[in-house]
Amino acid sequence: MTKRILFNNSPSLSLYVIITIFSIGILILPISTIPAYTTPLQSADTSESQLNQTETTAISDVESTDQTSNEGSGAETDEIPSETEMQIAEIRELISFGKVFNSILILFISYFFNKYLTIILENLAEKATNYRLLIKRVSPISRIFIWSMAIYIIIAGIIVPPFETIITIAASVGLAIGFASQDILKNIFGGFMIILDRPFQVGDKIQVGEHYGEVMNIGLRSSRIITPDDSMVSIPNGELMNQPVSNSNSSALDCQVVAEIFLPATTNAAKVKDIAKRAVYSSYFSYLNKPVVVIVLNEIHDKKFVMKLKVKAYVVDIRYEFIFKSEITELILKECNKQKLIPEEAL
Repeated sequence: MTKRILFNNSPSLSLYVIITIFSIGILILPISTIPAYTTPLQSADTSESQLNQTETTAISDVESTDQTSNEGSGAETDEIPSETEMQIAEIRELISFGKVFNSILILFISYFFNKYLTIILENLAEKATNYRLLIKRVSPISRIFIWSMAIYIIIAGIIVPPFETIITIAASVGLAIGFASQDILKNIFGGFMIILDRPFQVGDKIQVGEHYGEVMNIGLRSSRIITPDDSMVSIPNGELMNQPVSNSNSSALDCQVVAEIFLPATTNAAKVKDIAKRAVYSSYFSYLNKPVVVIVLNEIHDKKFVMKLKVKAYVVDIRYEFIFKSEITELILKECNKQKLIPEEAL
């Protein structure tokens, strides 16, 4: 009752209390809400400061972009020496002392192994007469196989270069060798063709031009034959591929031997033919599994008619060719003189 009278009688006091409470609320508001009550002048100052800050940020962004581009160009510049250094390091690794030493060691081992294997095969061929030609033909194939394996071990097992390096080096070496060593390449290619095509093999008796003899070796560059005069003749494989080659035995151990004997034209041909056949059959070096042929021809020598006796027979081993030929001739002449088939005036 008393309070109601008080408020009714004093309205200014209530208004004062409301204003005081409102003012205290404004004072205790968070500081973050103060800009909402700033004056227009303060808002203008704030906008100007924000503009300046934006310009400063843009300038700093431009400077950072320039710095980044400069750093990128510097990185590209530094990248080139790094790639060069990597290539140099790869080359040094490929030609390091250990790899070079191991490669030379493999080549020496291959050389001596190839040499002693050839000696062993030759000795074995001389002892096993029936298999002499077969053993001798293994020699050139074994040499190619050993050197091929040595090169493969050096490249794939020791050096181990990148595939791109192999292609590059192979192309460069092939181009250089192709221009500088055409004759050598032709001979090497001829050697491979002789081994693959086999027009003749080691141990055969061949006639090449004016050279006749037994094939002793078929190499990559040349082939060697030994003549009846015990002379070693080396013939480039390129020439062997470009001219006719006569093979007497064609990989067989026996071969045909032709002995020619000139007698007077008045000699009894039937008796001479019979003597020739008996001479062949009585020879220790005769191979009787093949036929014996005796041919009688009439020729003119020094304006005189003569009878040419041609005896074709096979020798048991090609190495006895000339011994067999000499023995046949000697036996025929001896028997003809014994039977007096040759007139004394013709001697």
